[in-house]
Amino acid sequence: MVIESIREFNRTVPFVPYEVRTNGGETYAVPHPDFISIAPRGSFVIIIDKHERPHHLSAILIERVSPLNGHARHRVRKRRA
Repeated sequence: MVIESIREFNRTVPFVPYEVRTNGGETYAVPHPDFISIAPRGSFVIIIDKHERPHHLSAILIERVSPLNGHARHRVRKRRA
C-alpha cells in the first residue's frame, strides 16, 4: 500500500526528500517529515507546501511515492573483512 511506503520514507535515516504523485498527475514535495501528516488509519494525508498551504489527499488517489530530485534510497551493505 502507498501509505506504508510514505511511512517508510518518513522513517528512513538519514531522511531522503521525496514526492507524492496523485493519479491526476499532481506532485507534492516532502522535503522533511514535518511537512506531512498521515491519518491514523491511513485514509488520507496532509502535505504542507513551501507556501505553508495544506493539501489534503485521499490515499486512494495517491499513485506513487518516489525520491525527490534524483535522490536514491541506498541500502547500507556490510563490508567484508
